[in-house]
Amino acid sequence: MQTQERKKIEKATKIYTAVVFFIIAILVGRLAWLQIWQNDLYQSKADNNRNRLMTITAKRGDIISSDGVVLVTDRPSYQVVLDNQIVRGNTEVIETLAKILNDEKLTAEAIQEICDENRMRLYKPIVLKKNIDIETVSQIEARRSELEGVSIESASDRTYLYGNIAGHVLGYLGEVSQAELDAQANGETDTNYRMGDYVGKVGLEKYYDQILRGKDGYKQVEVNANNRPLSDVKIVEPMEGANLVLTLNYELQKVLEEALDKNIALLKTSKRSDKVENAAAVVIEVNTGAVLAMASRPDDKITQQNRVIQGRYIPGSIFKPITAIAALETGNVTPTEKIHNPGRYWKAPYIKSTAPIGYYNLYSAMGKSDNVYFQEIGRRTGIDAIGYYGAEFGLDTPTGIDLAYENRGERVSEGLPTEEKRQAYHDWAGAVWAERYDKKIAETEEEYKNLIAAATTNEEKKALEKKRKNAIAILEADKKINVKWNTEWHEADTYNVAIGQGRQNYTPMQLAVYIAAIANGGTVYQPYLVQKICDSQGGVLQEIKPTILHQANVSVKTLAEIQKSLLAVTDVGGTAYGYFQSFPKDIKVAAKTGTAQPGGSGYRTSTQQYYDGVFVAYAPADNPQIAFVSVVEYGYSGAGSGAPVCKAVFEEYFGLNQEGVIASEDVFMYNE
Repeated sequence: MQTQERKKIEKATKIYTAVVFFIIAILVGRLAWLQIWQNDLYQSKADNNRNRLMTITAKRGDIISSDGVVLVTDRPSYQVVLDNQIVRGNTEVIETLAKILNDEKLTAEAIQEICDENRMRLYKPIVLKKNIDIETVSQIEARRSELEGVSIESASDRTYLYGNIAGHVLGYLGEVSQAELDAQANGETDTNYRMGDYVGKVGLEKYYDQILRGKDGYKQVEVNANNRPLSDVKIVEPMEGANLVLTLNYELQKVLEEALDKNIALLKTSKRSDKVENAAAVVIEVNTGAVLAMASRPDDKITQQNRVIQGRYIPGSIFKPITAIAALETGNVTPTEKIHNPGRYWKAPYIKSTAPIGYYNLYSAMGKSDNVYFQEIGRRTGIDAIGYYGAEFGLDTPTGIDLAYENRGERVSEGLPTEEKRQAYHDWAGAVWAERYDKKIAETEEEYKNLIAAATTNEEKKALEKKRKNAIAILEADKKINVKWNTEWHEADTYNVAIGQGRQNYTPMQLAVYIAAIANGGTVYQPYLVQKICDSQGGVLQEIKPTILHQANVSVKTLAEIQKSLLAVTDVGGTAYGYFQSFPKDIKVAAKTGTAQPGGSGYRTSTQQYYDGVFVAYAPADNPQIAFVSVVEYGYSGAGSGAPVCKAVFEEYFGLNQEGVIASEDVFMYNE
């Protein structure tokens, strides 16, 4: 019995011994694996416990005007940065930090939420707040022991040195969005953004973001248990972004904006333009496409729409030169042929002309903006030729300017009424009208179905069924008529387009390219705002040259006649006469005024009809250098809303330094 017990004990002892040795072998193996094969990994983790990687933000490039004025630069600033591995969930640290920051947007709850949102990126520092003042910096540094995981880093503050001057052109920065990061991850954009980066959102800041932003550096810092920096382990210096030298002239830009604001304020005092708020104006070099000045109103926030490149407007009478070019090139009129204006056009819809009754040739019709003359030569010429020559001057495509978000006119109701655009519009309109009537028909069917179901006698049901058939037949007939009407081009449509109304609209930038091309003899230039890209020392990295987009297929003779007719606008009796009469004889101004009817609900009240004021001009007429375009919503008169602003700009450019003429009641003489 004892022998059996002994054997059992010996067997159990052997098993236990084997288990113990097995466990020891596992522990020794694990220790060896950690010490030998995983040494680098855990050494790195240990290093990370005492080292912090701090980003050194690259200085963003300056934006400089053509006359050497720095418009935008970076200035040193401080920002609060969180180590999310330490701060997340640390209520005491978060509450202390929230009290110091004293920011209603950064409460303790908000900071915790930010940490939670970044929980999948614990290794990435969080920039909690930028541009903090020195007092806040001092408070955080003084309470460093209570703020483990919180640090102050130097950064750059984007500074727009002249407030809102050229704000819509320059743009602004904002934190990179998830959509932008996703586009980058999917290979849709060639960017190198990281979460928390501040990037260009609109304007030049957006368009040239990759050139301006440079490349961030970093500093590896050894810290103690309280996260206080002890020494720099490694520093990689950042690479500054490149500078942009603009075509924009600061002095001219300032004059344009001041004159525009002054005239808008005056226009508001007239009952015919008291709703003025929005406007756009641009000045470009005729022979290069370089943009010298650009303004969009309102400018209370630089996030507002840049109407020069994004607003689309009915052109009104400033389109009449295109109609004249088409008629002259196709031989449907000569410059001296006289056409009688009896007060309104003699074909439906009998559009009136505000020019005096009488006979007009090309020059007098352009000078007084006679609708009848241009409707008649438009009828003779036809919409296809008008559309063709409009396209020759760039009115069928975006300009390609180096600014983000230029309106491309992709909707069927936008742009030049070329054959392709008309067909697209008719396809769309046909579908809209068909759907509208199909809905009415379905509603009528449902209505009669319910009435018939509720009828109590066969006679009632038969009578209702007869009414149903009649109602449906009427709707089907109306549908056929309306769909057909809205999917065809009519003569009245051509008359409207010929005077700058109807189905057409353009951005002010497109209009500037168009009028510049008339001035320079038919060369359509791509407008641009940046002439040089330079390094931080001023060395030229890239020089941007003028780009010719197209040479208009128009004879020299025709363009000479159009240029001559535009001089009549500023001559005695012209719609802009008086604004430029004080100019020297060698700086004559060619121009065209326009009063456009957009047709929106806000443009007609029970007592008032409002119009947009549109104005284009270039000078000197015999040797053109610059072109001007303005559109003032609810501005009533092209001359009154634009000519005073143009006058101030031309005086500055040509060094005339005379007091600008300001709009008064007598500028509303013509409804061009």
